[in-house]
Parts: sequence; C-alpha cells; structure tokens
Amino acid sequence: MSELVDAADILITTEEDTERVFGIKKDNYEEVAKALADQFHLEAMAITLRETPSVRQNTWTAIAYANGKIHRGPKFKIEIVDRVGAGDSFTGGFLFGYLHDGPAAAVRYGVAISALKQTNPGDLCWATREETERLLEGGGLRIVR
Repeated sequence: MSELVDAADILITTEEDTERVFGIKKDNYEEVAKALADQFHLEAMAITLRETPSVRQNTWTAIAYANGKIHRGPKFKIEIVDRVGAGDSFTGGFLFGYLHDGPAAAVRYGVAISALKQTNPGDLCWATREETERLLEGGGLRIVR
C-alpha cells in the first residue's frame, strides 16, 4: 500500500485504517493526519470519523490536513439506512470541494454528501449539489425532490 500512496497527492482513509493499514497511532487524529501527510509527502489528506452509539444512530464527521493546517468538517447525527457507499460519497464530495474551493470546502462537502447518502438505501448517492449545500447551511438530512 505504501508504494501506491507514495505516488498519490491526496489520501482519504478511515480512522480504523490509519493504524491497521498504515501503522500510525497517535494521541489524536489531527496528529495522525499530519504524520501521514509528512510520511507520504501528500498535498492533502482526510480521515473520516464515525461514532456508533447504536447500529442505527451514528455521528459522522471528518478532518482534513493540507498546507500545514487541520480543517474540520461539520458533525452530523445520522439515522442510518445504508452505510454502503458512504466512503465513496465522501471521496466524491471531498474532491469536488477541493477542486472548486480548497481543503476547507473539501471536508465540508465530503462529510455532507456522505451523510446524505447514509440516510438512503443503495450503494449510490443521488443527492444533488443543492441538497448538499442546503444541509451545509443548516437544513436537515432529508433529500428533497
């Protein structure tokens, strides 16, 4: 895995994989993000963070590290319908935000679109940019059509 990451500019991973795959354990995920970015000379990296007080109720957020700064995503309490595709949705939202407006927007879009995805069945996220932005402005997790 290290050879692949060495060739990457951006790494997106989960809290579990920072230790399991990369062998990095620190006092907090901010330190883990910095260590990964430094080790692999990354332009940016993100770690998704999930709390699971119950199978159906989760808290979802992420952090990103870029240009020597930590960027925190919003934190959402989610009633889980289907977690499959949450990471893919986060990645799509992160890359969209990163390319349009940098790392702070990246982590916000990534968390929001993946939160919306987890409240709907199936592997794909059908939420729109407008629905994602409404959530970021304080709207609810319901997709509106």
